[in-house]
Amino acid sequence: MKSTLAIVALTLLAVVLLGALVVASGALSVAADEPHSSMVFGILDTARERSIEARADDIQVPALDDAGMVRRGAGNYDAMCAKCHLAPGMEPTELSAGLSPTPPNLAKDAPVDAAEAFWVVKHGIKATGMPAWGRHMEDQYIWDVVAFVRKLPSLSAEQYRAEVTASGGHSHGGGESADHHHEEGEDHEEGTADHHSHDTDQSPAGSEHAHSESAETTHFHADGAKHTHTALASGPVGAAKALHDAMSAGDAARVQNLLDPKVLILEGGNVERSLKEYAAHHLPADLKFMKGVTYKLERQTGDSSGDFAWVASEAALSGSSDGKPVALVSTETLVLKHVGGSWKVVHIHWSSKAAKGR
Repeated sequence: MKSTLAIVALTLLAVVLLGALVVASGALSVAADEPHSSMVFGILDTARERSIEARADDIQVPALDDAGMVRRGAGNYDAMCAKCHLAPGMEPTELSAGLSPTPPNLAKDAPVDAAEAFWVVKHGIKATGMPAWGRHMEDQYIWDVVAFVRKLPSLSAEQYRAEVTASGGHSHGGGESADHHHEEGEDHEEGTADHHSHDTDQSPAGSEHAHSESAETTHFHADGAKHTHTALASGPVGAAKALHDAMSAGDAARVQNLLDPKVLILEGGNVERSLKEYAAHHLPADLKFMKGVTYKLERQTGDSSGDFAWVASEAALSGSSDGKPVALVSTETLVLKHVGGSWKVVHIHWSSKAAKGR
């Protein structure tokens, strides 16, 4: 008996030493583009499933069929989840395709167990790229996301965008605003070729304002937690930058989420009196144009009073559009209103002229 135990002990010791040798040698690859072996993946997948099941077992699930919960969850999902877990009509992103294991496409397969979904959103999963959103989100906002995710596979691309537009944007207690997926529209109606040539005939056909590259912004929640976003619309200037970044990304949903439904847009003698009108006409051309243009902010001023603020920007635009060179001096005035914890753009005036020497 003692001999058998000794053999078992020595065998286990040999396995441990061999494992330590493999780890120490660097032979074990941690590259995300090299999948685990089927055995390792099976072990990790089983461990993950059992761990989540055990910890979610006592979670009490609230009613999740409330339309308000679903709508609120849409804004946070679009801002925080869609880049990895996608959305209806959305192709895999560079981020979703580059992660290992590949994040589930929640636009096609909703989680079956709501309690487990809540636990995963709140606590995250180690070494997968899934963040612990509960560090910055209260439970009620997490349940909103769960409610929306359960409905997500039943939505068309158009219905998804409508839910996001109708939501309060990226909002979970810190005044956040959106960050995520894009769809590029088709060319718009006749007469829009001069869109964003504005108050001059010197601008190239189809010229529009373009937008700046994203930057990080940090804010603090009521509980003191630090939260950093890209292009965070936590204030009027942040909202203006978020709008620029969304258009630079060709992200129609984000742009619409930042605009008030009754937004008034003036440009080159043209008037659009609502978000719906802008989305149906000039927005697709704006998104198309900006991809070929570099935006260099040269001056920005603004002020606020109560729930209203204005931000005025002067910028240089360079690049090309439809094969034609673009070199413009652009001005933009935004009027914003603080609504539901975030800043919404209620008025835009865009104007541009040819840069000197062109």
